Amino acid sequence: MTHTLPNPDFDEAIEESRRVVSEGQAAQTKTQKVSKSIINLVLDALLLIAAVILLWVSVVMRMVFPAPTTADGWVLWGLSYDRWHDVQFSTLCVVALLALEHLVLHWNWVCSIIATKILRVRKRPDEANQAVYGVATFITLLLTLLAGLIAATLAVKRSTP
Repeated sequence: MTHTLPNPDFDEAIEESRRVVSEGQAAQTKTQKVSKSIINLVLDALLLIAAVILLWVSVVMRMVFPAPTTADGWVLWGLSYDRWHDVQFSTLCVVALLALEHLVLHWNWVCSIIATKILRVRKRPDEANQAVYGVATFITLLLTLLAGLIAATLAVKRSTP
C-alpha cells in the first residue's frame, strides 16, 4: 500500500475549485429564470380576476342601470352608463389578450391534443409547423372577426326621426 504525503498546492487547488463551483451554483440560483409553472399560475390568476371584473361590470350594467336608452343622467360612483360601457369593453379587451397569451403559452399542448386525439396522428408536428399553424389560426380568427364586423356595419339600420 502506498502512502502519499499531503500536497498543499493540490489541496489548495481542489478547495479553490470547490469554492468556484459553490459560488457558481449560488449565482445560478440567484439569476434563475421564473419557471413556466409560475408564469402560468400568474397568467391564470390574472385571467380569472379580469373575467370576474368583466362579469361584475356586466351585471352592474344590466341590473343596476335602467335600459341604455333611458340611462341618460344616471351615475354610479362618478361614472355614467356610457363610462361603465367603456370599462366593460376595456375589461373585455384585457380578458381577450390574457386568454390569447394563455393559448400561446399552451400552444404545444393544443397542437399535441389536436394531432393525437382528434386527428389520430402518431407524431405531433414539429415546432416550426406548430408556429405556422398558430399564426394561420390567429389570422383566420382575426379575418373572421373583421368579416363579422363589416357585415354588422353594413347591415345596421338607423332609426328615422
